[in-house]
Amino acid sequence: MFNTLKALFRATTEKAPEPNTGRPVAAGLPMGISQEDLEGLRLDGRVNIKLIGLRAHPDALFRWNDDDYHHIAAVGHVDLGQGAHLVRFYLDNDTWLQANIENGQVLEYKLFDFYRVAHLSDAEFDNLINGEDKQPDSIGAQTIALTSTTEEARTCTYQRVWGNGDSLWSPPVVFEEQVMTTESVSARHVAHHAMLYERTIEGAERMEYLLLSAESDGEGSFMVVHNVGVDVASVDIDAM
Repeated sequence: MFNTLKALFRATTEKAPEPNTGRPVAAGLPMGISQEDLEGLRLDGRVNIKLIGLRAHPDALFRWNDDDYHHIAAVGHVDLGQGAHLVRFYLDNDTWLQANIENGQVLEYKLFDFYRVAHLSDAEFDNLINGEDKQPDSIGAQTIALTSTTEEARTCTYQRVWGNGDSLWSPPVVFEEQVMTTESVSARHVAHHAMLYERTIEGAERMEYLLLSAESDGEGSFMVVHNVGVDVASVDIDAM
C-alpha cells in the first residue's frame, strides 16, 4: 500500500533525511514534523495560495481565488508507514492542501477541492466498495467521466493512476486518517477507500487530479467524494 500511495505525489527529488528532534509536536502533525517544516501551516492558522497561472487555462475544472487568506479549520494525518505521511490542511472554503512527507522531508503539495459530495446509506456504501457488479465511473474503474458543476455543460475524462493500467477495474486503496479540529478533544478517525485519476489540462503543462474516495467516519456517516486538485509549489504558500 505504501508504494501505491506514494504514486499520488510523484516525488522527483531524493533528499537525505535530516535530524528533526527537540521541537514540540503541533496539533495534528506527525511526530518530528513542525509547522516550520510545512511552510508555517498549522491548525487554526491562515494561508494564501497563489495559483495565478491556472486562470489562463479555462479547461481546468479546478478554480481558485489567489487573493484570499483562508482559515485552517482542521488537520488530517495519514501514517503510510516506513517514514511516509500525508498531512491534510482543511480550509474554510471547502478545499484542502495536502503535503506528502517522507523521512522528515516534504516532497510536494497538492490542493484539492471537494468538487462533488454525495451521502450514502450503509447498504449503498457497502455495495460501492464490496459489490461484485462494478459500474462505469465507480471507484476503481479505468476511467472516470466527471461533469462540471458550473453552468457550463462539459465533461472531463480522467485516467486511473493506481493499479494495473490494462485492467478495467482495480480495487481502491484503503487507509485511515486522523482528523483534529480547533474544537477537538481527540482525533476523529475517517476510513478512506480511494483511487487516484489524472488528466492533462488542455493548453497547460500541468496535470489535474481526481481523487475519488468513499469515506466512513465510524459513526454511521458514509459518503463518496470527488476531489479535484492540482499541484502547488511550496513558494506559492503563504501561511501565518
